[in-house]
Amino acid sequence: MMWKKPWSLKEGFTIGAGLILAGLLLQLSAGSIVWDEMSFPANLVLLAIFVVSTVIVYSLRDKVYGFRFLASYASAVPCLVYAVILTTIMGLTRQVPVEMPVTDPLGISHMLSFWPFVLIYLWMAIILSQVTLRAIFHFRLKKMPVITFHLGLLIVLLCATLGSADMKRLKMTVSKDAPEWRGIDNRGMIHELPIAIQLLDFNIEEYPPRLLLVDNDSGAVVKADNLMGWQVKKVKVVNEAAPMMAGDTTYYVSWHDEGNVRAWLVKATSPDGKLTRQGWVTCGSYRFPMQLLKLNKQYSLAMAEPEPARYVSKVQILTKSGKNIITDIEVNHPFTVDGWKIYQYSYDEKMGRWSAISVLELVTDPWLPFVYFGIFLLAIGAIGLFFTSSGKKQTQPQSIKTTE
Repeated sequence: MMWKKPWSLKEGFTIGAGLILAGLLLQLSAGSIVWDEMSFPANLVLLAIFVVSTVIVYSLRDKVYGFRFLASYASAVPCLVYAVILTTIMGLTRQVPVEMPVTDPLGISHMLSFWPFVLIYLWMAIILSQVTLRAIFHFRLKKMPVITFHLGLLIVLLCATLGSADMKRLKMTVSKDAPEWRGIDNRGMIHELPIAIQLLDFNIEEYPPRLLLVDNDSGAVVKADNLMGWQVKKVKVVNEAAPMMAGDTTYYVSWHDEGNVRAWLVKATSPDGKLTRQGWVTCGSYRFPMQLLKLNKQYSLAMAEPEPARYVSKVQILTKSGKNIITDIEVNHPFTVDGWKIYQYSYDEKMGRWSAISVLELVTDPWLPFVYFGIFLLAIGAIGLFFTSSGKKQTQPQSIKTTE
């Protein structure tokens, strides 16, 4: 019979099913959870409500059987099963950014805002809080790893969820003209920041360009190894060049102004060795068109755009706190100031290495230190549990064999 004390796994799975059903009804009636509306101070208020409610539930556990049931394995096991199922669905379903509309009628493509998912994880947080409080109020030194592990998991779960509303990821386009203090989010909304950034210099280091075959009729690049057998030899290389005309012939001379191109004078020999072509090939720039060498009726030789190996923005950063910093920002090497991480994101690709702007990404997550602290507690607790369990195995009495 259901709901006969003591409750068992059946009641636990029934509670989980009820939470999922309630979540589906909320999802269909109210839509997905809008986490942006729970930014500071709303998330701090929610955290305070959770903490107070946790203490109240624990203090009434002897009077309300349902509260006491929360800290039992019969509640924890079904909760974990439902959480694993929903997390697996999230992993198997294409998730879209929160600023984009859902791609399915139910809303599982926004799983972190999906009501059944959130309610199940809220159930898990309540269980963790009750187990942690019980361990704290019945403290024994050997239970310290258990307390640390559960407390760390609870901190990670709460802070990562409630703190997501305060995380900002903005794009800022900076130039040499004047400092910029505004960033744009993924929805196109403009945010004024406590940081102003001005571009001082922008530099790109490029890989050597590659030679390609191009179809003369379609202009498409022919994907073939070794240029389909054509042997190409460089006769002359001018890394910073500009075109010059001599009658009907175009040639390239050294030129160090903006918009110069890489120019190679090449000699190409057909696979059978019967045909030879010589001429200039360039990758082109915003100032000069690219130059191709026609090999035959079907193919021409072209130079691909050089791929950037490294691009760096030298910037000046001014903050409301009075800091004046000059630093370099490049890909995978962000700069951190006043809680903001500044990443090199992009540039004016049409202008290439002469780009007059740099696009930076600025990210702040005020709750991240608490998440890291929770992860630290998790790791310490896991290590402690490993050693205590190992110690128990070593101290177990060995069976004594007797002979008659």
